[in-house]
Amino acid sequence: MTKSEPFCIAALLLAVLAATACGDDAQSTSDLGDLSAVWELNSTVVSNTCGLEDGSTSFDRVILLNCGNEVSVIAGSGLWGTGIVQGTSMEFDGIEFQKDRTGCRSTHSTSGTVLGTSTLLTGTMITDVTFHPDSCGSQTACTVETAVRLDFPTPYASCLGRDVFGDPQNSPYILPFPVGESYRLNNSYCVPTGGHREQQAYDFLIPIGDTIVAARAGVVRDVEQSSPDDGMGTDHNHVTIEHSDGTVGFYAHLKQFGVLVQAGEDVQAGQPIALAGHSGTTDVVHLHFGVYSDYPTVEGQDRAVNFKNFEGPLDCRGGLVNGATYTAR
Repeated sequence: MTKSEPFCIAALLLAVLAATACGDDAQSTSDLGDLSAVWELNSTVVSNTCGLEDGSTSFDRVILLNCGNEVSVIAGSGLWGTGIVQGTSMEFDGIEFQKDRTGCRSTHSTSGTVLGTSTLLTGTMITDVTFHPDSCGSQTACTVETAVRLDFPTPYASCLGRDVFGDPQNSPYILPFPVGESYRLNNSYCVPTGGHREQQAYDFLIPIGDTIVAARAGVVRDVEQSSPDDGMGTDHNHVTIEHSDGTVGFYAHLKQFGVLVQAGEDVQAGQPIALAGHSGTTDVVHLHFGVYSDYPTVEGQDRAVNFKNFEGPLDCRGGLVNGATYTAR
């Protein structure tokens, strides 16, 4: 990004913490009430040294999801950050990394506070932009001050209404990779856009060829493994496993011809069932894992899942946290 090149003000605003965990001492949302909704975001540049026009505006829709006194901020295809609620205010703080069309990479550190009610939030954000010299040359750091307004919230509860996770120690599931391995979560549950489409599902960044194991014992019901590992296919290689209670585990984006089980086979929890791949339509190599109420799987009949052998953070609902790393123990 050159100093004269325009960029998304909304993206700058939402460049805040990429991973959150509420913890056991999370408080209620206090005076602001429940902010879980789709909001309209209007942003106006107040002043800047980044070559933007003062007074220029930007509009976006974002989703705020309450989790105790922390609010996850979702925009585009994933979680952009969080806000901490204190009375009638919500404080933002965090970092995002961007790359422009010339290949210049920059770091955007944003902080600020919005005030108001559960139907209107206003405030000011400050974004400090620094440029990576290996890709941007001698560009100097700059700052953008933005006035923001969030209002017209539309309730968003379709996925969160199914978020009963329970105590992970009582979960019948283990992480879908071998004991001792650690992987980062690229996408958590209830992201309303992108491939999850409001699903109680998880995307783990597992490299091509690494082992995938059964998260729970059951019977293999369906196998597909003919799609190439190019991230451009219409079909993703997958395995579905039906459990003793009728629920079904779904493992997707597997390696071409990398499935290690066959339909009708009994498998045990922790048994290798496939190799990770890059099949189907996806930007990054990952394992998509979700559990459904029945077989065949149906959108909207997903189940909230956590894992009894995990090491890593949980949010205050008991779900895995976007951007965090998890180790199987």
